Amino acid sequence: MAGASVNRVVSPGPLHCLKVILEKEGPRSLFRGLGPNLVGVAPSRAIYFAAYSNCKEKLNDVFDPDSTQVHMISAAMAEHKKLNTK
Repeated sequence: MAGASVNRVVSPGPLHCLKVILEKEGPRSLFRGLGPNLVGVAPSRAIYFAAYSNCKEKLNDVFDPDSTQVHMISAAMAEHKKLNTK
C-alpha cells in the first residue's frame, strides 16, 4: 500500500449543523415537536417534584435536616412513586 492515499471524510460539527438548519428551515424548526413532548413530560415531572417535596419535608424530622440522606431517600421515594402512578 505504499503511496496509497486515504481520503478522510470530516463530519461537520454541531455548530455547522445548527447554522445549516437555521439557514434552510428557520429558527422555528428548532422547536418543532416541543409541544407534544412537554405535554407528555410535564405531568410526570410534576408528580416527581410533589412526591420529592413531601418526602423531604417528612424526612427532615427523622434525619438531619437537608442532609445527604434526606435528599437521596426523597429522590428514591419520588422516583418509586412516579413509576407506580403510570
